[in-house]
Amino acid sequence: MKIKNKLLQRIFFWIFLLTSSLMFAQSNTSPTQTVCAGSMAEPYLINPPTSGSTYQWTLSGGGILNPGSTSDNITVDWGMTPGTYTISVVETDINGCIGLPVTVDVTVNPLPTATIATSQTACLGGTIPDLTAIGANVTWYSDITLTNSLAVGNTFSTGQTSVGLYTYYVTETLNGCEGPSIPVTLEIYSLPSAPVVSNESACFGTVIPDLTATGSNITWYSDIALTTQVGTGNNLTTGQTAPGIYTYYVTNTDANGCESVASSVTLEIYSLPSTPIVNNESACFGTVIPDLTATGSNISWYSDVSLSTLVGTGSNLSTGQASVGVYTYYVTSTDINGCESVSTSATLEIYSLPNSPTANNEVACVGGVIPDLVSSGLNPTWYSDAALTNVVANGTNFSTGQTAAGVYTYYVTETNSNGCESAATSVTLTINAFNTLPIASNVNTCFGSPVPDLTAVGVGTSFTWYSDAALTNVVGTNSPFATGQTAVGLYTYYVTETQNGCQSPATTVTLEIYALPNTGPISHW
Repeated sequence: MKIKNKLLQRIFFWIFLLTSSLMFAQSNTSPTQTVCAGSMAEPYLINPPTSGSTYQWTLSGGGILNPGSTSDNITVDWGMTPGTYTISVVETDINGCIGLPVTVDVTVNPLPTATIATSQTACLGGTIPDLTAIGANVTWYSDITLTNSLAVGNTFSTGQTSVGLYTYYVTETLNGCEGPSIPVTLEIYSLPSAPVVSNESACFGTVIPDLTATGSNITWYSDIALTTQVGTGNNLTTGQTAPGIYTYYVTNTDANGCESVASSVTLEIYSLPSTPIVNNESACFGTVIPDLTATGSNISWYSDVSLSTLVGTGSNLSTGQASVGVYTYYVTSTDINGCESVSTSATLEIYSLPNSPTANNEVACVGGVIPDLVSSGLNPTWYSDAALTNVVANGTNFSTGQTAAGVYTYYVTETNSNGCESAATSVTLTINAFNTLPIASNVNTCFGSPVPDLTAVGVGTSFTWYSDAALTNVVGTNSPFATGQTAVGLYTYYVTETQNGCQSPATTVTLEIYALPNTGPISHW
């Protein structure tokens, strides 16, 4: 291999020259020789030299003869201008005789232009590109002095895999002349840190949050192989709405274009818990209003279908309602994930009461016919007490069964189709007792005399006179009673007194009209 460092070349030359001139016995003696432009201290010598002779060297342009132009050897520093130049030498021997000039034509070949090569970059863990250069006979070196050749050819695989900046030097050789080197670098960048992410969760049917990542130049993928890109930027709207666990992979790309290791992040959309089981409730106005109840976990009660007004929690809801109406509530169940179910409605209906029935008080007399109590309405219920605890009958008519004198109070209600019972109407049955007989005196008179009336005295003034004990034939009222009898005879009457509609037992009273005595004729004794 040709030595590139000219200083070393000269040193080697002189060492060889001093060691043995025989080594150059076969030197290039062609009348035409070539060198590369810019070659320094190129050696030329007479071989073999003549002892005692001196030499005079000349150069026709293109280079510089170094000192020592009278010796049997010289060096030339060739310039950079290509061309063909002539080196001449004239020998003067020990006798002073001058020989004919000896010449050699030296062609200075131009150096090739610097090769074209592009520095390369790569990210740690990625594919490391080869270095490439355009030109002929390309040589790659690891040092700027071009002493350590690594490879030849237009493509150079560095073998580097670690983070770092690696510099190489590349040349092109043309006609045996190696051109200037250019540096070319391979830089392997470290990877940026993986983005910082937070898993997200939401309940089905609610607003689904974006996934977020902290970093720069964020890229989102749907697969761990990072082949399917689904978004860029710090936020990712996944578009997911169905229950499930969705995993995404997010990377950070730095200013060097290096993509970090992926961070995985999940979006979990929870299914909603089952809707609670509820029963509608109803009650009648004025009665105990039942709680609404629901079966489920973490029960919440709302007064509106939009679930904006929370009115209670827990399985039971005491509504506090007391007025007639239909009250609708909405109840949900919340699971351990904080997901609230679809609501179900539950109603509380407070029925109005029917109107109280109408009923007439009744009056009867002991021993007389005791009338039924009668109520209006379709479903009357009769009670013997104001607290309505003792039911004594159902239906429109109520036969009390009472016969003894007294005032009997009953309470009657009406029940409608909702099972609601009205306020009670009180109704009385009065059974009057009138057992005091009127006072009447028997009277008599003589036939032909005025017939006295029958008189009766009692607690009142309403008397009735009968001609029969069965009290079927009324013959007079009030007192006194003119019988109208005139004939001799014994007449029996029955008198009763009426008070509060009740007739007393009868008092028997007689009227007797005596016959006149039948006086005989007067006899004279």
